[in-house]
Amino acid sequence: MRRAGLALLALLAAAPTALAASGEDPGWPCQQRLVPRLEAGTLWPGPAPPENAAWRDTPEVAALVARITPRNVPEAEGLDAIKAFAAPLSPAERRRLLPLTFAGLLEETNRQRSDLITRIKAFARRQHALAEVANRAAKELETAPAEASGEAAARRTELEQRRFFTAKAFQDAERTMRYACEMPVQLEARLGAYARVLQAAMPNG
Repeated sequence: MRRAGLALLALLAAAPTALAASGEDPGWPCQQRLVPRLEAGTLWPGPAPPENAAWRDTPEVAALVARITPRNVPEAEGLDAIKAFAAPLSPAERRRLLPLTFAGLLEETNRQRSDLITRIKAFARRQHALAEVANRAAKELETAPAEASGEAAARRTELEQRRFFTAKAFQDAERTMRYACEMPVQLEARLGAYARVLQAAMPNG
């Protein structure tokens, strides 16, 4: 029992450290590098759209952005929508509307990623608190008499149950955390694919 308790302590103590790899932000628990904000210059090789581009004032652009930026939209579906949007446009319309579309996609993707990053950090804080609860229960259990009766036996049973359920909740949440950590990266990759298709549709010259 003592060996199992020590193993649990090691697991709970190591998990948050193993996840945090960037070192840039102590509140960031993911192995993936924290990129708080995506910049137009890294994704759009042409002249960058203005920071506060009024893409919402262009109904067809706003509709496309709203259609393909939700997290549950597959990348392939978004790419097809961009191609269908660009196909009937004249060269002049493409020069005006496609950079505006990118501005909208960038703004909405940054908004979604910012929300995700905030939630991931909050989740990590809850994980840290949960690990502390499990560690306290495990340490108390290590000092509780193995052969006990009466109130002492009831206390030991309570500690064993608390340790078990807290550790299980922690490990289940770690799996959720690993999935959540992928989401900002996936949104960045999808935006990059959108940007490349928009650039490919821009007229030459």
